[in-house]
Amino acid sequence: MRRFFPLPPAPGAPAPTHRVAARGVGVFAAVLVAFLGTAPSFPAKAARYQAQITLEPGRPESYAIEHVVSLPIGGRRYGLHGELSLRRTLGPGVLESWGGTLSLADGPVTVYLARDEDHRSSTEPFRLVHKSSRLRDTWAGVVQWRGEWGAVIQYVEKVPLRGRSGPLLTAQLHPRASWPRVTWVGYGSDALQHHFYVLDGSLSLTAVNLRWGAAWQHGQEAVGKGGSPALVSLLEGAGFARLEAVQGRHRVWMTLHGTTPGFRSLAADDYPFARGRVGLEGRWQFRPQTNHLLSVYGHWLAPLSDQFQGTKELEVRYSVSPRQRWAWHVGAARKWEGDGRALGTWLAGVRDPGRRLVASVEVETNGDSARWRPRIEWQSSGSRLLVSADSDLSGWRAQWVYTGHPLWEATVVYKERSAGDAQTAVRSWSHMRLVRRVQGFGEVWVRWNDWDLGRLDVGWSRPATVAVGFAVAL
Repeated sequence: MRRFFPLPPAPGAPAPTHRVAARGVGVFAAVLVAFLGTAPSFPAKAARYQAQITLEPGRPESYAIEHVVSLPIGGRRYGLHGELSLRRTLGPGVLESWGGTLSLADGPVTVYLARDEDHRSSTEPFRLVHKSSRLRDTWAGVVQWRGEWGAVIQYVEKVPLRGRSGPLLTAQLHPRASWPRVTWVGYGSDALQHHFYVLDGSLSLTAVNLRWGAAWQHGQEAVGKGGSPALVSLLEGAGFARLEAVQGRHRVWMTLHGTTPGFRSLAADDYPFARGRVGLEGRWQFRPQTNHLLSVYGHWLAPLSDQFQGTKELEVRYSVSPRQRWAWHVGAARKWEGDGRALGTWLAGVRDPGRRLVASVEVETNGDSARWRPRIEWQSSGSRLLVSADSDLSGWRAQWVYTGHPLWEATVVYKERSAGDAQTAVRSWSHMRLVRRVQGFGEVWVRWNDWDLGRLDVGWSRPATVAVGFAVAL
């Protein structure tokens, strides 16, 4: 595969190794120094070029370089407007790839095209399609019409389907506001085909809002091994109705939902209800006086088949949030599993009058042990410090973010956890990112390790990496 930026070796020289990575780091370091200057401010609607090199310490021959170009197209005053973004990733440390997105809009019509990038998640209430459900080097396209009547059609070339792959197609019709919305989702491979039909809508009165939805799934799946597997038909369903009402100091919402055991979309990331169960969920909120709130939540689930269990959950919270005074909240929750187990949760928290200090603790008990999760956050002008811990993970995490300077930004994360091994009783992990904004050009950055999504349980299995990059306006 031909590279965008080939580096031909000298005659008779061996294939590029760590020397290429060293030269790359040197070039990026020189760019960093060159950009640490001053000039006019960064244009808002300019084309943008971004480059980053990433390598693992101790393995300089295993590097990766990523180039990203973003080009604005037209403008709203010209009618047609949008953006083209292209990405190229290459190097011995990664699988070489390229991808990009193209978005165009003109009046009520919007077109979106993607290759090896996320497509669009579905907007129906059952979350049947998630934007990350795709394979490498996959094309996707979306056409949308907005108006009194709206429509969306999306095609994805390949999505993962239980060890196989196949295309995905979605279509949605938005009638007038008072009419139900219609959605169809379909995908298939040589071993299965699934089709989903969804109707959902809403009704608003003076103090009451009603939302509802119903979904049906049908299709076929190949069952058995050998040259002639049997085809099994599927027929599943799901539905819900949600009522919200406000009256004086009272606010209440209730949701009645049910899902058959086999209802499942292979293109989804999660599901908002409980499969194989029927449930009633609700919350009542009452304000006995100004800045006081009592909240009671409950959830009851009953199984529709023997492979699922029923649960009951009850939660009570009380909070006080006066202005320019200390705020606090307390609460307790209890959950009863179908096998007779009972899980308890206790929580409490405070906030100072200046809204700078926020501290809370959550304790979960199951009769034999307790899980402690304290959290404390301090904010000042241009700085934020967050410290949290989790006794189940036997660790803690600290995060500091600095944004107090118009040209500098810094993020530092440090965390530790017990490994359960006497020889390596405590493991540590860190992340650092320093950004320098260069007026008139863009920004440059240095990063140690990838971002851990703000979670204590993420990042431990990843190799350590160093990245240097820059972004400029063209």
